[in-house]
Amino acid sequence: MSFSGIAARLRTAALFCTDTIVRLTLRSTSRPNTVLIVRLDAIGDFILWLDAAQALLEHYKSLGKSVVLVANSAWAAWAGDLTAFEDIITIDLKRFQNSPLYRYRMGREIRRLGCAIAVNPTYSRDWSLDDSVIRICGAKERIGSSGDNAKQETWQRRMTNRWYTRLLPANPVPRMELQRNAEFMRNLGELNFVARLPQLSKSKAHDPDDAFASAIGGRPYYVLFPGASWSGRQWPASSFVKVAEELYRQFGWEGVVCGGAADHALADRLCQLSSAPLLNWAGRTTLPQLAAILSAARLLLTGETSAVHIATGCNVPTVCILGGGHYGRFLPYQIDESTDRLSPVSVTYKMACFGCNWECIYQRAENNPVPCIEQISVEEVWTAITGVLKIARNGPASG
Repeated sequence: MSFSGIAARLRTAALFCTDTIVRLTLRSTSRPNTVLIVRLDAIGDFILWLDAAQALLEHYKSLGKSVVLVANSAWAAWAGDLTAFEDIITIDLKRFQNSPLYRYRMGREIRRLGCAIAVNPTYSRDWSLDDSVIRICGAKERIGSSGDNAKQETWQRRMTNRWYTRLLPANPVPRMELQRNAEFMRNLGELNFVARLPQLSKSKAHDPDDAFASAIGGRPYYVLFPGASWSGRQWPASSFVKVAEELYRQFGWEGVVCGGAADHALADRLCQLSSAPLLNWAGRTTLPQLAAILSAARLLLTGETSAVHIATGCNVPTVCILGGGHYGRFLPYQIDESTDRLSPVSVTYKMACFGCNWECIYQRAENNPVPCIEQISVEEVWTAITGVLKIARNGPASG
């Protein structure tokens, strides 16, 4: 076994032992009216879960329960604005998975709540994160999804299944995340719950800061969100630039390039390559500020990022350059009711290998996109843009 493999096993053992120490050394004082909800996945998952989160909150409040959320630090502060949980416990996932001392402290805080019921609605559970919080919490009733093996090995899933007192069934047929959330709620007892588009209340969105308002000066704009978590998923910068130049030529709109701090250099590159006006706003916004910028935009063009779901929640015309790694899980959207709100439009180059979980079987040059991204043309994206703008202007076709 390699050194890295040995190190990974030692880290796993250390985390498991830390959780065990919390459970054995700290007695959980039961508070029968306290319910713990555990949700530790990414920003986009959180937006897709918001509707179900509200239903879950109301489900237990109607029973006279106090509901506490354990949340990913990436979006926990925003969850305080968008939801009505009595309290939110914030977990830094990186520290929780790498620092036994931090994990011990967070474990103590969670166990001291004394929750009687704990619920993990996540379909793709992670033994070291949400599953472990369920194990630590000390709740008498522990509810989760039967889920899949996307984030754990089969033996880990068998082990963690025993940490729950009830696992709600999940159809093994692939389903879009909104439908997964609805499935969980119906199996919990909310039989009328259906999958809907995410919706963000503009009354709870923070305004963009004064610097952005001054920079844009009230002029119409669109947003580019070009970054990706891995270079293989990133549509070429030159392609984004061609679209930006055509948007300016056709409509006279200015472009705002958004993203995280890691995307700032890429955004700079787009600004330098483009003959059309672009503002680099990557790494300069909080999540609520990003939502506010998106809510006033004429259009969002992005890869498969959380920005898709935020913009959709703000009812903004959105075009997503969609590869095959998670095709069907988060995009394209599948919902259970008709709506006059805007769904994101996905542009895809279909390949037989879709569903690869981004374990691409094709050779590629370093920093180049994988084939299912690289083969998406500017012309196809432009067709999608004109189509979604027409829908935004005229409304969805009837029938």
